[in-house]
Amino acid sequence: MTFRTYLLAVCLLLSFSSTGFAATVSAVKGQKVLINLDGDTAEVGDEFYLINPETQKRTAVIRIKQVKPGKALGDILRGKAVSGSSLQAKAPSSMSADATPSESGSTSNSNSAGYLRVLKDSWGITGGYLMSTMDADITYRNSFDVIQKTSASMSGSGFGVSGFYDYVLNSSLVGRGSAGIEQFNVAGSADSAGCQNSTNCDAKINYLSLYGILKWYPLQDKYRVWVGGGMGYLLALSKSSTALNESQISTNQVFTVGGGVDVQMNRKNYVPVSIEYNMFPASDTVKASMISIKAGWAWNL
Repeated sequence: MTFRTYLLAVCLLLSFSSTGFAATVSAVKGQKVLINLDGDTAEVGDEFYLINPETQKRTAVIRIKQVKPGKALGDILRGKAVSGSSLQAKAPSSMSADATPSESGSTSNSNSAGYLRVLKDSWGITGGYLMSTMDADITYRNSFDVIQKTSASMSGSGFGVSGFYDYVLNSSLVGRGSAGIEQFNVAGSADSAGCQNSTNCDAKINYLSLYGILKWYPLQDKYRVWVGGGMGYLLALSKSSTALNESQISTNQVFTVGGGVDVQMNRKNYVPVSIEYNMFPASDTVKASMISIKAGWAWNL
C-alpha cells in the first residue's frame, strides 16, 4: 500500500463511516450495479459496502469500475445488491474472507482494476522458441581406416509446446510441474570429415520433456515477477545425428534456471512469460545447453 492510497482510504473512512454516502444504487443487473452519486465523489478502484435501506445492514461489497458525471458503475465482489442501497466506505483492512489484497482498493494503480495479487494454484499451456548449442569431440575412422579426432561447434533453434500446473507452497513460493514436447536441433561444421564422411555435422532430437521447478515471487502485482530453478528429464522420442552415436541418445537430465513474469489479465486468467536456461550435464566428449523463451495462457483455480 502506498502512503497516498492509505491516506485517501483513511480520509474516506473518517468522512463517511458514520454518516454514509448520499449516493445510492439505482439499478442492479447481474453482478453490476449502477450508482447515482448525488454529489458524492468516487474513483475507479474504490470499494464500498452496500447498506440495505430496510434493514440498515451490510449486504454486499462493490468496487467502482467506471465513473461518469453524476454516476458510477460498480462490480459486486461479494453478497447481494438491491436497488436503493446506500454506500458506505470500506476500510482497507476489512476484506472479506474470499477477497484478495487487490480487492481492498489499497494497492497501486495497476491493481485498481482488480488484478489478483495473491498466488493461487493454476494450470496453463505454453509455446516456446528454443535456442540450442552443442560442442562435440568426434572420433572417426578415415578412408585409410585410421582413427582420427575432430571437433564441431553446433547451434540451432527449434520449438516446443507444454502444459504446466502451479502449486502454491506459501505466499511467495510456487512449485511447477510441466510436460511437453521439445526440439533440440543443432548444426555446424567440423575441422575434418568426421561426421559420416562430411564436415557438416548435426543433431536433431525430439524430446518428451518433464520439468520440476521451484519459483520465488519477490514482486506480486499485475506483473508477478519470479525467479527459480529446478531439474528436467528429457526422453528422446526421435533422433538423427551425424555428430553423435544415435544408439547412445536416449535420455538426459538437465539443470534449469530462469525467470519470468505472470501478466494478470483478470481474476481468472494470466499470461505466463519466461526465459529459462537448461544445462545438460557435460560428458568427456559433449557439452550442450538450451535457452527457451516461452509464453502462453493460464487459468487460476
